[in-house]
Amino acid sequence: MRQFRRSGPRERQQQAAPKPFDFVPLPSRVNRKRPIGHDRYRETDTHTTGKVIGTITALSPVYIGSGIIDIGQDVELIKTAVRTGGNVVIPGSSLKGAIRSVVEAISESCVCKVSRNTRYAMPRDFSECRQKDRLCVSCRMFGAMGFQSNIAIQDAPRIDGQTVTKYVPELYRPRQQRGIKHIPGRKFYKHGEVATGETPVEACEKGSKFRFVVQVDNLTQAEWGLFLTALGHHTAHPFKIKIGGAKPACFGSIDIEIDEVQIEEQNQQRYLDWNIQSESARIGEQLETWKSECIDAAMNSLIQRDLLTKLAEILSYPNERSCPSGLY
Repeated sequence: MRQFRRSGPRERQQQAAPKPFDFVPLPSRVNRKRPIGHDRYRETDTHTTGKVIGTITALSPVYIGSGIIDIGQDVELIKTAVRTGGNVVIPGSSLKGAIRSVVEAISESCVCKVSRNTRYAMPRDFSECRQKDRLCVSCRMFGAMGFQSNIAIQDAPRIDGQTVTKYVPELYRPRQQRGIKHIPGRKFYKHGEVATGETPVEACEKGSKFRFVVQVDNLTQAEWGLFLTALGHHTAHPFKIKIGGAKPACFGSIDIEIDEVQIEEQNQQRYLDWNIQSESARIGEQLETWKSECIDAAMNSLIQRDLLTKLAEILSYPNERSCPSGLY
């Protein structure tokens, strides 16, 4: 007669795959200052306004669900991707959230969004910025309650590649833990070999490309450098960010390449005289030098080197690890 027995907690733990994520510790403090508002454009020697134009390349399948379930060709229920005007896009809000999370992790920034269970374990000084005249650098750049963002990221339409049906593992909400007393830091999912499962989703295949456009207002040189670092352009600490759904299964790895930066000029004159034509200076051959100068300024004043090192270690790419297709 065949006998069965229930596995104990230790055996179940041994069966689980290694965690597909790690944590970047919180900084020692949150540094809050008065932000630069939107009432006027600042002088170009201290603050600059411009536009970043680039290309996003999918390093693994990218899936950002629209919340709509449709019937596929083989009569499967498929979670469809976000579209605008019939074309698949990466929403600007998704890009902003992914980039902002990196900025928060590597600077003396607040933790702007926390779950109900972790709220009471959060150190008091790290709570979300509520006073619009005292904001951390992340809230100054990406906005806070009552304060408009200085960085506006547009939806990124797909310009190359196809949508395909991918099968992802069944993903569940993290188990809620009561009485959390310590927060290990900010969670980031690692890159690796894509895992497969049984849930069909509509995803953009690896190698798909998207148009990346960002309007930036009134940023200091160091804030520009912090933004560029968050895009993965730090030479000494390179990494690739992740976006969208199924990140534990290694979906959503992307590369953001900057094709052009335009720095706006004569902004004050444009608002004083409606007849003047605003001009922009394109940074061409000097782009890499300009990026390096901005990042150096950020390293000297805004970026926490130890936190950046830890983040780059977690988000290092390529990574040959296999992502879990089951429990972890």
